[in-house]
Amino acid sequence: MKKPLKSEELDLSIASLAFGGRGVARQDGFVIFVEGAVPGDRVRAVVTHARRSYAEARVRKLLNSSPERVKPRCRHFGVCGGCSWQTLAYDAQLRYKQSQVTECLEHIGGIHGFEVDEPLAAEPLWRYRNKVEFSFSSGENLDLGFHLPGEWRRVVNIQDCLLHSETTNAIRNAVRNFARDTGLAAWEQQSETGFWRHLVLREGMNTGEVMVNIVTGPGAFPDAGNFAARLTADFPRIASLIWSVNTTRASIATGFPFTVLAGRDHIFEEIRGLRLKVAPPSFMQTNTAMAEQLYARALSYANLKENEFVFDLYCGIGSIALLMARSCSEVFGVEIVEDAVRLARENAKANGITNYTFVSGKVRTMLKDIELERRPDAIMLDPPRAGASKKEVQRIIDLGAPRLIYVSCNASTMASNASQLAASGYRLVRVGAVDMFPHTPHIETVSLFERG
Repeated sequence: MKKPLKSEELDLSIASLAFGGRGVARQDGFVIFVEGAVPGDRVRAVVTHARRSYAEARVRKLLNSSPERVKPRCRHFGVCGGCSWQTLAYDAQLRYKQSQVTECLEHIGGIHGFEVDEPLAAEPLWRYRNKVEFSFSSGENLDLGFHLPGEWRRVVNIQDCLLHSETTNAIRNAVRNFARDTGLAAWEQQSETGFWRHLVLREGMNTGEVMVNIVTGPGAFPDAGNFAARLTADFPRIASLIWSVNTTRASIATGFPFTVLAGRDHIFEEIRGLRLKVAPPSFMQTNTAMAEQLYARALSYANLKENEFVFDLYCGIGSIALLMARSCSEVFGVEIVEDAVRLARENAKANGITNYTFVSGKVRTMLKDIELERRPDAIMLDPPRAGASKKEVQRIIDLGAPRLIYVSCNASTMASNASQLAASGYRLVRVGAVDMFPHTPHIETVSLFERG
């Protein structure tokens, strides 16, 4: 195989998509992953990295367009680096996502013979996100947007992101204008100077309530009272306006003490008849409409009986645990974030649900130390993107539940966990994809395992 050289230009035919969304081409038997290409394209690409067994490239020129290629809708496409599948027709997006879930389970997990349900297509396809994070940067003017791909000092100054609502886009632009008027600079990580750091917007898609969380470095918030009065008057849907201070070097936007500038310290969202309190550090599925379909599929797989005892691991603010509580005798939830556990208890009380126990701690530790009078009949788990650790999976296996329902936002780490489950006697019965993130390579999955 002839290895391409860095900066070399190649004419390539794109045959498929790799996990993560890049086009796959082969030249003289050498695999080349091409950023910005879709299957069926013929492109001229420049090699950016030449590895021992593969190369990476980006499109320099489109020679022949794939029949599956469509015109991107967003004005920022190709600059901000997000929504990289905007150029791929939606039916093709769904088809490739489904195939990648199956391929991960078969090639990474070594699992075969499971039933594959039809993927649930996203609806709507645009303005579906209920949470979005932006960063400030100085540049020629104070900018507010998403980081440029591979760069952490500059951001794309976003005017209209089509993934979140027109209201929250307008709020972002208003906050940027105010920040510019103050004359204060954006935070600079290396020198640890400046003021403006992040803006986090959350929206209750079924309630209409909006949370605005402005994150700064240390210092007094300029003209806080007048700013809060003006912003809430211009946008009456703002139910929570808060100011967080991050004094660390870490470029993260959540988990810091905050001050309420206007309204409450939370908003409400409604999912499948539950009214849920959502606070700044809370985790919720970022696509409310598709979260309802995701939960419906998970509950269908669980097939709970009224006398059953169920675990919900990584339970967050209790959304799926409280839905399960309607169909079983008791739910036991575990979540590492203490504030989320507090909210889960509040949400249970507010919805008149009493057959629950929520505890705070690491899943691995809690499952090791817990003393149970009764083993769970089913376990629901929705781990972070990195999946569950091997020790966590082993603790789950040791509980001996007849059924496991695994919700995942990363098919590759789910497949790795599935391999460990299969080696311990669990059989993957069925898997179904739910498209929470149209125009991106990401896909959510629900899997049902039964003890053999």
